[in-house]
Amino acid sequence: MKSHSLATAIALPMILVSGCGGGGYGGGGGGYMMNLSSAPGEPALAAYVQASHSTTLHATDSSGNSWTLQLSTVANAGTTTFNGTANAYSTVDTVTLDKNGTLVATNTSTSYFLLNPYVPLGKASSGGTPYAVVTSSFPLPATVTVGNSGAFDNLTYYHDSTLAVADADETATYSVEANNSTTLLTCFNTVISGVTAQGTADGLAAGTETDCYTVNSAGTAALFTITVTASGVTLKFQ
Repeated sequence: MKSHSLATAIALPMILVSGCGGGGYGGGGGGYMMNLSSAPGEPALAAYVQASHSTTLHATDSSGNSWTLQLSTVANAGTTTFNGTANAYSTVDTVTLDKNGTLVATNTSTSYFLLNPYVPLGKASSGGTPYAVVTSSFPLPATVTVGNSGAFDNLTYYHDSTLAVADADETATYSVEANNSTTLLTCFNTVISGVTAQGTADGLAAGTETDCYTVNSAGTAALFTITVTASGVTLKFQ
């Protein structure tokens, strides 16, 4: 889940996939069995961000190009301080994007949050730029039910930790969808907007990202799909 979602906020450089064409996706569980209708929400998110994960997803664009997205999240032991807030937990998140076997982009950032309950604080690129601070957040319910949706957090990107120069704004919401008899989908939709000239120079681009996770009744979450849209182009990784 996006560390700033069930989730670990993945800062995929969306501008790099512009012009690649649309992807395809066939998801969800059908059949005649009754779908799971509710599952843990905040407890599942908290458990997810306290563990390390590695996932590889694939997409094919309309031109037949093959895209591979590799995601690695390593949970740090202990706590630290982020932007003046003590007792913050963190994960190191690495994203690597390949097109037809050739590296297109790689990015490593650290996401910060509180626990009990989970509260996202922000994230920082490994080079210190950009540096993002959550300005408001809204607790995920302890139990989520299919059809639920709502605000998750608002975040501002800055050039660096001095917070002197703004780069962009980010808004995240969540929704809960049916999947199959044993899992539902908790999805986090992130919109990046208001990108400044400095934000563009720092590698940010306006666009959206939707990260969906399967969650079972025990609260075990697993990354299912990531959909990225920029410049009117969409890639759906699964």
